[in-house]
Amino acid sequence: MQTFLAAGLGTTVNTLLASVVLIAVGLLGARHCRPGRPLMYFFIQFLVFASLTFLMFARDIVPYRPVAPGWSAPERLLVGFLEILWWLAAAWLTSGFLRAFVVLGRKPTEAKLVQDLLAALIYLAAMFAIVANVLDLPIKGLLATSGALAIVIGLALQSSLGDVFSGIVLNLERPYHVGDWIILDAELQGTVIETNWRATHVLTSSGDIAVIPNSAVARSKLINCSAPTKVHGVTTRIRLESALMPAAGCELMREVLLGSTHLLRTPQPTVTIKDLSADMIDFELGFSVADIGVGDDARNEVFDRVYRAATAAGIRFASRLAPLNANSATDATESATPARLIAGISLFSTLTESEKAALAVQMIRKDYKAGEVIVPNGTVVQALNIISDGVLVATEEQNGRRFERMRLTPGIYFGETGLLTGQPLTGEITALTKAVIYEISKDALLPLLKARPGMAEELSELLASRQLARRIVLDQLHTNETHQDGLASRVAANIRRIFSLH
Repeated sequence: MQTFLAAGLGTTVNTLLASVVLIAVGLLGARHCRPGRPLMYFFIQFLVFASLTFLMFARDIVPYRPVAPGWSAPERLLVGFLEILWWLAAAWLTSGFLRAFVVLGRKPTEAKLVQDLLAALIYLAAMFAIVANVLDLPIKGLLATSGALAIVIGLALQSSLGDVFSGIVLNLERPYHVGDWIILDAELQGTVIETNWRATHVLTSSGDIAVIPNSAVARSKLINCSAPTKVHGVTTRIRLESALMPAAGCELMREVLLGSTHLLRTPQPTVTIKDLSADMIDFELGFSVADIGVGDDARNEVFDRVYRAATAAGIRFASRLAPLNANSATDATESATPARLIAGISLFSTLTESEKAALAVQMIRKDYKAGEVIVPNGTVVQALNIISDGVLVATEEQNGRRFERMRLTPGIYFGETGLLTGQPLTGEITALTKAVIYEISKDALLPLLKARPGMAEELSELLASRQLARRIVLDQLHTNETHQDGLASRVAANIRRIFSLH
């Protein structure tokens, strides 16, 4: 009899050892394929569970059935351990099935919270099954005891549990996803990089990571700037003196928006007068950008072009502190326009007042209609052209397709390529709207360049930057600053050679 019991105990021990080894090998194999191959991971889980089930049923061990009479105490202990392993393996297999088929593994970061929640429920159900079938304890008493214990734990971990349940709600509602740009309470904003049980991690525009508890996110006013599309609307206010008609101011602001490169053409930018008084006109400019990340660059470009356009039109910005003196309005007569244009361009900042006045007298005005070609392709421009009104567009044809290179707005000049290097224009320049341009001939500019070589340096920098912009737009080539500096130096040397500025 003792020999029979020893043989039975040995068989049970062998079954237990085989099961433990089987599970260990399965865990080791599954560990290497889980991160990117959920189906293979589930397949290994299935093989481990099926093999374990076969070993136990072959030994007449059924986890969901009471132990048959006749087993010794050591055998009962080992059989109970095997049954616990089986239930845990069943929970492991069910969790793997959900990860592979129910919750797609292709989005592991966003689905992590739901996956963990389902896995916790599955393992909890397995624990109750172990208590009922293996330990043969009453479930009702256990539920009552665990309920009281849960209340105590809940009170002790109230804050943490609030974050966890808020995280569950946020993950189910999905007000944002990883990669979205969000704004919380109009204060904190950035890109969501991770969501977990307790908190949401946001990468701010300053490069810092803000860890925000999920309960705080749930209570905050949240704006998702990446939904339903990444297109983001931007508004800014411009206050000008009331020396011009409101309609003329709106037209000037529309030209600025039309010539800005960071702005989307659809939806169309808008200009709205928000306030009007004897001292100022308050304009609100509304436009859209492709992504909120370029919003600051777009706003800076708009401010720069507004400043240039207002200077070219002889309009001053309204003071925020005190009303303007009505007598301080800039003279807007036609004779003062060339002088205003010269005063608003940094290229001529080193000139004396008498030199500026002499240069303004030699400027020639030219008017163009919308759609009219100002400079045809291949033309050698022999004058420096300053835009007074309107918007111009520079285009170029390459491989049978026409590309828009840049847009020129009031206060910007062009023609430095032909004027300084004698090279023809690649592409053409067309009036996008009705435009007014003032020309400065090469003969009028040459004495100033000889007297002030710094002007040639500034022109060379502008020419180099525009050549680089052309290569980026047409050829999609990214040039570093070292190459840009070398190009500017070569252009400057060429200008000195042509004009004998040594």
